[in-house]
Amino acid sequence: MAVQHVRAPGWSPSQALGQQDGQEAAVMVQGIGFPPGVSVWCDLEEVNAAAQAQDVMAYCRAWHQAVRAAGYSPGLYVGAGGPLSGQQLFDLPFQQYWRSASRVPDIPNRGYQLVQLSPTIQLNGILVDVDVAVPDVQGDFARWLRASAVSL
Repeated sequence: MAVQHVRAPGWSPSQALGQQDGQEAAVMVQGIGFPPGVSVWCDLEEVNAAAQAQDVMAYCRAWHQAVRAAGYSPGLYVGAGGPLSGQQLFDLPFQQYWRSASRVPDIPNRGYQLVQLSPTIQLNGILVDVDVAVPDVQGDFARWLRASAVSL
């Protein structure tokens, strides 16, 4: 799966920016050869504290639409500094949610398909976030890219 990381802390979301970022995410995953149907994640965190919920939701809807139109399964990483409630997150068109290790709201009637654990660990000098894939309350899972072995 691929994650389009958020802009610098304090960024201001808008519908136009969501469309731009979603189209860029789709172009990038197409460019590296991701097949249609794979989950592509929008990193929603560290939003400007003055941002209005409707602007954040417009950004997310536009991002979702652009990624979905390219044939991918849009997901939302819910990180720190997001101004949306659990109900507002659920009201978005996403069907896949990834819970950060930060304090974030539960998503009613859906839950999370990926859960980031805390603390991070260090492997061979590299900090690694540990995440666990689980079915959400509707029994749905994130859609992974699976490599198959090739015999030569």
